[in-house]
Amino acid sequence: MQRAKRSTRWKILSAALVALAAGALSLSGCSVSYVARAAYEEARILWKREPIETVIARPDTSPAVKRKLELVLDVREFAAERIGFRVGGSFRSISPVDGGAVVQLLTAAPRDRLQAYTWWFPIVGRVPYKGFFSKQAALATAAQLERDGYDTYVRPAITFSTLGWFDDPLPSPLLNHDEITLAQVIFHELLHNTLFLAGETAFDESAATFAGYRAAVEFFCDGERSVTEQCRGATADWQDTLTISAFFAASVARLEKFYETKPTGAALEEGRQRAFAEIREQFRALKLHPGRYADFAAGPINNASLLQERIYLKDLALFDQLYRGAGNLRATVKRIEAAVDKGGDPFDRVREAVEASRRVRVAGETRD
Repeated sequence: MQRAKRSTRWKILSAALVALAAGALSLSGCSVSYVARAAYEEARILWKREPIETVIARPDTSPAVKRKLELVLDVREFAAERIGFRVGGSFRSISPVDGGAVVQLLTAAPRDRLQAYTWWFPIVGRVPYKGFFSKQAALATAAQLERDGYDTYVRPAITFSTLGWFDDPLPSPLLNHDEITLAQVIFHELLHNTLFLAGETAFDESAATFAGYRAAVEFFCDGERSVTEQCRGATADWQDTLTISAFFAASVARLEKFYETKPTGAALEEGRQRAFAEIREQFRALKLHPGRYADFAAGPINNASLLQERIYLKDLALFDQLYRGAGNLRATVKRIEAAVDKGGDPFDRVREAVEASRRVRVAGETRD
């Protein structure tokens, strides 16, 4: 996937939510100035919202922009009526974002193990990234973490979710992307409105990745659209993403085995660089559609960047197994919600739901 396309999957968890819980600052370790700036930036985006219908109706709005804005409204309707997502007022408006990014997101990890550095925020719990409102500030914090022995990774984010607390607008830079990506991102964010587990970032984001791609397939392959290039493209995107998810799972597992040997000094650095080079080479050998994740192979590879990928791509085949048993995304999301309501590790609960579905299917085949 192209760099711009991949960056749309990143988001800042609502700055407004942080501001609403500012009384917990003594626990979060966030400064008053950070929360104030976060609240300001969130409020600025919300304040500048304009109804999409108003923009469509303007005579100076180009046909291409009108088409994409109409798609946004169609995606909202499909998400609410066909999939059962909690849409509310999200993506009913659009807000201009200068510079092409809402924030710069920083992830970090120790150099000798695959363990995310986390920040604690009220309501959302611990998260393995932090948003900054200038690239300079993000890089300055990254430099300090690197001096403390961490790998770091800084990436722009051009979309966000307030988890349904506010009517999230469409950030204007998303209109620069193709229609398939636009739909995937909106479906991804709307899953956050529908299902969110505090402190379970990898589950929340991976479930949203699955839902975003699967919903786009259902949307673009529905009815008359089933014979379009967009249907084929959305389907290919999902198959490629499953391949990439399996690749990162295997790569991370091999790297973890290396770190389990407790290497130090030159052995640690030589082993890391050798592993990262192998990951880059093996990734380039994957049979993907042109442009898919091209920036990963070209960009920096370290513990932080690998963990960032795992956050969004963990166990996607597991969700897809549940989907195949349920038959559609609406039923699948209901099964996921019922499974995670039992508590404990959410991925384990989904595995149990998959196994329960398998047993029911086998029992039915036996009776037949």
